[in-house]
Amino acid sequence: MPVRRHADQSRVTSQRVRSYLPLALISFLSVYLELVVIRWLASEVRIFAYFKNFPLLAAFLGFGIGCLIAKRRKGYFKYAPWLLFILSAVICFAYRFGYTHITFVDPYETYLIGTFSFDLLQMFKGAGCVLGIFILTTLLFTTVCEKLGECLEEFPPLTAYTVNVAFSLAGILLYAWMSWMGLGPAVWLAVAACSMAPFFMLWPRRNGSAIAGWFVVPALVTILLPALTTPSSAVWSPYYRIDVKPLALSDRQGKTYALGQTVEVNHDGILGAYNFSPDFVRTLPADVQNQLLDYYNVPYRIFGDRFQRIAVLGSGGGNDIAAALRHKVQAVDAVEIDPGIIEIGKQYHAERPYQSSRVNIINGDARTFLREQGGPGYDMIVFGALDSHAVFSSMSSVRIDNYVYTVESFSEALKRLNGHGILAVTFYCYKPWQLERVYNALWKANVAKPVVVHSLGEQSNNLVMFAGPGADRDTLLANPYVQAQNAEKLTGQGTVEPTTDDWPFLYLRERGFPLNYGYMLMLILGFSYIAVARGTQIASSKFDGVMFLLGAGFMLLETKVLAKTALLAGATWIVNTFVISAVLIMILLANTAVMRGWFTKPRWAFGGLFVAVLLDWVVKLNSVSLVAQPALNLALTLGLLALPLFFASIIFADSYGRVEEASVALGYNLFGAMVGGVLEYCSMAWGINNLNLLTLAAYAGVALLVYRRSWASSPQFARAEG
Repeated sequence: MPVRRHADQSRVTSQRVRSYLPLALISFLSVYLELVVIRWLASEVRIFAYFKNFPLLAAFLGFGIGCLIAKRRKGYFKYAPWLLFILSAVICFAYRFGYTHITFVDPYETYLIGTFSFDLLQMFKGAGCVLGIFILTTLLFTTVCEKLGECLEEFPPLTAYTVNVAFSLAGILLYAWMSWMGLGPAVWLAVAACSMAPFFMLWPRRNGSAIAGWFVVPALVTILLPALTTPSSAVWSPYYRIDVKPLALSDRQGKTYALGQTVEVNHDGILGAYNFSPDFVRTLPADVQNQLLDYYNVPYRIFGDRFQRIAVLGSGGGNDIAAALRHKVQAVDAVEIDPGIIEIGKQYHAERPYQSSRVNIINGDARTFLREQGGPGYDMIVFGALDSHAVFSSMSSVRIDNYVYTVESFSEALKRLNGHGILAVTFYCYKPWQLERVYNALWKANVAKPVVVHSLGEQSNNLVMFAGPGADRDTLLANPYVQAQNAEKLTGQGTVEPTTDDWPFLYLRERGFPLNYGYMLMLILGFSYIAVARGTQIASSKFDGVMFLLGAGFMLLETKVLAKTALLAGATWIVNTFVISAVLIMILLANTAVMRGWFTKPRWAFGGLFVAVLLDWVVKLNSVSLVAQPALNLALTLGLLALPLFFASIIFADSYGRVEEASVALGYNLFGAMVGGVLEYCSMAWGINNLNLLTLAAYAGVALLVYRRSWASSPQFARAEG
């Protein structure tokens, strides 16, 4: 009998696991595919690298609509393979058909690097392209998440949500591993297709799914597309698509001279590996020498070969390192965030700077290096031409390099100098106010007014700023090079607000909502409103204010935590993956706590959340030291930043466990998350820390609605009504 009972239990367990497989697989697919689309779009249609939360908003909108209409069993999931194929084709052919560098804003005003052109017609074409991709992305995730909603309805809400979160975490971790391994779009799409396949091959017609024929053709073509359109030489680092192309310069007679390699990052040639060795440069005609980038040599032209120990932030292909080695620097700390670019520098740079025994390679974030690894005593710290063309998370449009050019960043760098050390900050600007912003941040950190000069040759608008104890202003102004190349007339009168860690928006002219792309956001919101209204009509559901506000509040909270964590621990892909994974693990723990009855009174969670968020708003946890030991301080600070996420997860789990229609409730929650993504833009006016206030407002609304519902269902209310 015990053997039979054990066999029966095993059979029941096996059946239960099989019943959860569709939910697990579609949960994995939805989040995994979101990461793929966001990353790939940013690489091939460049405008999405600067406004990366546009496809994020599209994904959330699709998630919400799909979950909302799931109970109607429309069977839209059968179109998912075809929509993925169409979106993949749009991305794959972007460069070939000329919309890789399309834009809907003035590229010079917003500092978009690349071969952009701009006029009124181009603006409308760009807006149409962005809106079209937004709609296509929304449709794709609507079909995928319709299936997710159907699967959610088959189980108790909180149990289903726990499975959803667990396998969403699996999708994030798998994609992070694939990024680390340097795998590209063909493999990404193959995994997505394999995740869809069981719904068409093993479970045909399950809940209205189409037969296998609907799947095989578009899936195979989708996987082949990137292999056919992307050169095999393209490198996919954790951050970028990287292409290496030979660079040659021409003299007046048209004769070409090979200079090295241009390194294109997501189709933009913003760095390279150039041969500037004296023996090679002497072989070039004077007019070709005049075309060479010279800002690498500017510190040595002014200060000579006095530097022994330096740090290079943003070492890229190795040009700054090679310049330092040529000028007898004995120790170079080379900091570069992208391991793929380091490998390119090792492989292609003619002078082999990364292979020198005098070079210490640090693959990591520049701010983290300054705070934790860059000890005092540097003769010079070089801020290379840092421009990440990436975002520090999928939740924000703030770019990594913004946190390098803040007052606090320059202050940290100044502390790492010795008594005669200098900061050399390279910057290229399209608009004068952009240079003024960086100059003013350096000025405020340095106290003494910095000196700024042009570099030699045709590329003289590559500017270099000098500050630090070894950059005495009066002495520098008497230097012949500085007198000949002085660029101080470009730096303004100190009226442009400098960037700070709380307001790191380097490419905004002033605080506030930037109107030059506000109209695009209005178009997206207009489409979203129509789509949500239609989805609500199909679902015949009543608006769920609690779930909506929970989504908005959690998105604001998560965005703020990610931003502050990036400053504390580094804005690397590893840190981002860890933080987002930790958030999902926290949600799983909260679900477990609620399901086991450990938290039966949500008012304690509301109280804890309000106290924790207010503490961060008042203290600014990312900017203070709570204890003397750095490692312990980091752990304590991160714990306090994450604490409100746990309380928020408890509140959500308690509310979601009480809903009658799991898919509809999750749909409204995801609509709220989309609105929270839009409200993130308020930080452009008020700063990142003040996102805490918006978070408090959202959860105060949740508390009001929850207790209003509780009162309405109480016996006292019934007696009062009677």
